[in-house]
Amino acid sequence: MAYPLNTLTFPLHGNRLIEASAGTGKTYTIAALYLRLVLGHGGENGFVRPLTPPEILVVTFTNAATEELRDRIRCRLTEAAAFFRRQGSGDEYLLSLREAFPEPQWPAKARQLEQAAQWMDESAIFTIHSWCQRMLRQHAFDSGSLFDLELETNEQPLLEEAACDYWRKYFYPLPAALLGELLESIHCDTPQALLDQVRPLLNLPLPSPEDPFDILARRQAAIETARLCWQNDFDAAVAKLRDAQARKILSGVKYRAASLANWIDQLSVWVKGEGPLPKADVLGKLSQKGLREGINKNKTAPEHPAFSAFDRLIDQLAELVMDEALLVHAAWDIGCRFRQAKHRQAQMGFDDLLSMLQKALQAPGGQQLAAIIRTQFPVVLIDEFQDTDPVQYDIFSNVYLEQPDTGLLMIGDPKQAIYAFRGADIHTYLRARKDTGTRHYTLEKNYRSTNALIDAVNQIFSFADPHAQGAFLFNDQIPFHPVKAQGGKGQSIVDGEPLNGLHIWQLPQTGPVKKTGEDGYIEQMARSAASEIVRLLNLSQQQPPRAGFEPPDGGALQPLRPADIAILVRNQNEARAIRRALDARHVRSVYLSDKDSVFACDEATSLLYWLRACAEPEQERLLRAALATPVLNLPLTRLEQFNRDELAWEAEVERFRRYQRVWQRQGILPMLRMLLGDFDVAARLLSLTDGERAITNLLHLAEMLQTAAADLDGEHALIRWLAEQIEQPGSGAEEQILRLESDDDLVRVITVHKSKGLEYPLVFLPFICSFQDPTRRILSVARYHDDQGRLVTALNPGPDAIEAIDNERLAEDVRLLYVAVTRARFACWLGVGVVGKVTQKDGEQTKLHQTGLGYLLSAGQMILTGEFPQRLQALKGDSNAITLSPLPGATDAVYRFEDKSPQLDPALGFGGNVSRDWRISSYSSMLAGAQMKARAPLEPAVAPPSPVGDGAPSAPESAAEEQLQEAAAEAATARGAMGADPSIHGFPRGPDPGTFLHGVLEWAADQGFANLVQDSRRCEEQLAVYCQRRDWGKWAPVMQKWLKHLLQTPLLLPDGQGTVAMSALAGDGYQAELEFMLAAHRVDTRFLDQTIACDVFSGAMRPELNRDRLNGMVKGFIDLVFCHQDRYYVLDYKSNYLGENQQAYSAEAMATAMLEHRYDLQYVLYTLALHRLLKARLPDYSYRHHMGGVLYLFLRGVGTDGQGVFSDKPSQALIETLDEHFAGKETLHAHG
Repeated sequence: MAYPLNTLTFPLHGNRLIEASAGTGKTYTIAALYLRLVLGHGGENGFVRPLTPPEILVVTFTNAATEELRDRIRCRLTEAAAFFRRQGSGDEYLLSLREAFPEPQWPAKARQLEQAAQWMDESAIFTIHSWCQRMLRQHAFDSGSLFDLELETNEQPLLEEAACDYWRKYFYPLPAALLGELLESIHCDTPQALLDQVRPLLNLPLPSPEDPFDILARRQAAIETARLCWQNDFDAAVAKLRDAQARKILSGVKYRAASLANWIDQLSVWVKGEGPLPKADVLGKLSQKGLREGINKNKTAPEHPAFSAFDRLIDQLAELVMDEALLVHAAWDIGCRFRQAKHRQAQMGFDDLLSMLQKALQAPGGQQLAAIIRTQFPVVLIDEFQDTDPVQYDIFSNVYLEQPDTGLLMIGDPKQAIYAFRGADIHTYLRARKDTGTRHYTLEKNYRSTNALIDAVNQIFSFADPHAQGAFLFNDQIPFHPVKAQGGKGQSIVDGEPLNGLHIWQLPQTGPVKKTGEDGYIEQMARSAASEIVRLLNLSQQQPPRAGFEPPDGGALQPLRPADIAILVRNQNEARAIRRALDARHVRSVYLSDKDSVFACDEATSLLYWLRACAEPEQERLLRAALATPVLNLPLTRLEQFNRDELAWEAEVERFRRYQRVWQRQGILPMLRMLLGDFDVAARLLSLTDGERAITNLLHLAEMLQTAAADLDGEHALIRWLAEQIEQPGSGAEEQILRLESDDDLVRVITVHKSKGLEYPLVFLPFICSFQDPTRRILSVARYHDDQGRLVTALNPGPDAIEAIDNERLAEDVRLLYVAVTRARFACWLGVGVVGKVTQKDGEQTKLHQTGLGYLLSAGQMILTGEFPQRLQALKGDSNAITLSPLPGATDAVYRFEDKSPQLDPALGFGGNVSRDWRISSYSSMLAGAQMKARAPLEPAVAPPSPVGDGAPSAPESAAEEQLQEAAAEAATARGAMGADPSIHGFPRGPDPGTFLHGVLEWAADQGFANLVQDSRRCEEQLAVYCQRRDWGKWAPVMQKWLKHLLQTPLLLPDGQGTVAMSALAGDGYQAELEFMLAAHRVDTRFLDQTIACDVFSGAMRPELNRDRLNGMVKGFIDLVFCHQDRYYVLDYKSNYLGENQQAYSAEAMATAMLEHRYDLQYVLYTLALHRLLKARLPDYSYRHHMGGVLYLFLRGVGTDGQGVFSDKPSQALIETLDEHFAGKETLHAHG
């Protein structure tokens, strides 16, 4: 039994469960209880003391819900404070609340409320995951968690990587035929499919599994034994089969001539070792047992050892079942790899937050942690409690259950528990219901819907409550409590008559219909629902309107608008069907539950072609592909003109050259805007039915490209990034999901799951009799609950497990129906029909009873077409709030929309000029495309071999190429891993090792160079951990020796200024990773190049920069800036490989590297940046006295004799000339 909840007398202590049915004011109730906790109201039913917002924990499940609760509670506190000051009108609750306190206390209580409202930004209103994260961080010592764990919101890439690693390790070595058999047994053919199969097992405590590949080997041995038996006397065995068929010994039904010939052909190929083992049914037919069962009456089956070999093989294969072992093995291995990857990267996922806090509370010191949390949050209100899972409930029950001077208030509605696919567990709610004894409360009054609709909902669920399992299939554990109507909502009027609450349309039929097809249930309902919506909307357009809403005070009828109508569906297929029907009748709609990736749309592919053409406009093939994209939709005549008219083609080439220049100078967004405008893409797309969708996708993609461009270097890197996203759409986070194309006055199409918590004036449920049959899917891993409510995981579930799964599915379908019909404010339409088939053997086989509505009608018994009307009439009973009627016929009428919005004056145009060549450049962008025009010898005459640079390899064009690159990288690492040269010279080369070395030095700077040298043991330990977390654990001893040597080596300073070791630098005397932004006003890169070439390595040839003008900012990062003896130096790290020993890092070799990579340009820019900084910071700054110069450390070759250290100090004249040029001053002189 549940007690009616009174917000003024409800006890605010102990453990209590509140059932808040749909529309009963759950958020209002939470705010009301919050006010009482702040004021200390209630006497014996109140809490022991007033609480502040940081002490009242409110937990919900989405970020949006936390913001809504915070805003609603803040507003309520502000409203109550004003009412206590007699400054506003309050409702009945506030009046009663104020009267509970003596009048002299009202000003003090008002101050309490005001302070609480001002404190709401620090209120403890969190999602369950964010709260767990806070607890782990705030109580790291008590919970045993690490301080520096990073929350990773998208763990899918790591899981996919683990699955790919497993696939490569275990599946790649298998022969093709064997691999095919193995994959067929587990119903998957890709690493992603394997991951989907084992995902339910990943969080389970799995034992060390049996080796499935040992089972596979034994199966293969058994199969080979049978093959050899057949091979020894194949012709004789086949002759016996053919003879038995010819003499009609074998049944002609079971052994048709064509079938037997086909089986013999399969056997022949297999026996020769040229094909796979025949299927199990063929083995059974040709086994000795099968032949005996397949003969005609009074006949003797043919006998042969080969037939008996199949009997033995069938028994052996039945014992050597490997699919379960393989799934457990894959789950165990992938799970281990996944957890190891997270540990190395110091990451945790959302599930880890929950499990870590749960384990901390169950550990030996868990009671102390629980007591700390209770002190911090004496009272917790859990919103949407029906969506809780067992781990979440364990956390709160361990902290609060049966604890004095605390409050655990759980608010939810088990009838709306529809998120099992997200891990929500209704059995957890039932467990809490049991734990709270009789402390159950219910909200009795519905504030959302009209009297008629509430009466209709009460009727259909009260009708089913006497079923053996109750209305919701949980007997009396989830009873249905009819709610009362608040009233005062007004009503919906059509042709002068109020609409009834619930309209049930019955499909006219003489027998069951198919679900899909032109005349199937889905299509018929879609056409009729769309026609009815058109009728209602057209009536609302008339003057005066004949369809709309009458306000409670009886004022003028407010016309019905498309946005007042919601159509609730189960999935995207149903959404497509109803939107097609609406489009055909000129009714615009929007689908609010689209979860597709924007990279999967056609616009993404068109955009990729555009970018490729813009990056290389001279490539005819790329440009023709871009011009032929569907989004541009150029006429075929114009495309043909490009083949015949050379001038027209050259004009297009020049157009795309212009796009290239805009892209390079201004960025991707301005370029795309110009392209879309030139081809009039927006105007053309908006003339199409789905044009808004296409425009939204293009703008969404452009925004994501702009974001990605900030972390990518160059046009081709951005193109490769887009190609990768298109190849693997949906692997990213929420920002990839298709955006809402319009917020205009459109009909809303939304899934039932996403509609929960929302309300709409009119709701259509045209496909309420459709459902997802789990028995039609191949399940390798399934989860369900046993009779005790315990969660069971079954591998290859049998009939009993499938039945239990379907029962849970049916119970959730009933809850989905409840959620759906309670979204409506005024009226709801249900489209019902009997879906199924008729067979000669079994007659009608209908499926209506397998739906939520069907269960209400018949308690799960099959409903035949003929009895369907009587069942509906019984459901209606004597309720006047329900209308039963035949499905209205579909019409061709269209929506006649009349735009009554006021006409606006034309927008004012801008006639000025705006410079659009401002951009942010960098050393890398200036170097892009630089080429060596000629080579002049450096001293000595023969330059050393070209060094291997820091540059990254090109990004892969496909997933296959990415796997090849990964394999190559792994191979390279393996070659360098503790090989013949376990030193820094043997350390792997390439971008990843280079990045790692830079990271080690950045880490060392953060720790303090001197500190690491002074405490070498601590340095070695921490560096080992650093290497391990970044997958370089084997190289830790080499890194320790190398770093110690590097930090202590005296580095030769420029211009004979002596030496300095990095370990001698004081902690406040250097800055690592110093970012700078240099203002650049019309800087001529040709002048910049020539000026540097005259001063640095004068006379030596080097790659020339592209001709360009830099206008905006030049951005960069200096690895280290340090001060030594009042002089300031630039220090940069280079991981280039120049040779296999220290002698390879001579001055000549380093000079070659400096020029080939144009590091001369880089260090001059760095010096200019430091010059400007010092000039701004030091009052008596002098370049001569304060600027020390630059040092470039070639990290693999730094030695005590000066190897690996390049030093220089650019001339003062050079730096001052460039300073003036960057400032926009005319610089006419050169210098030497």
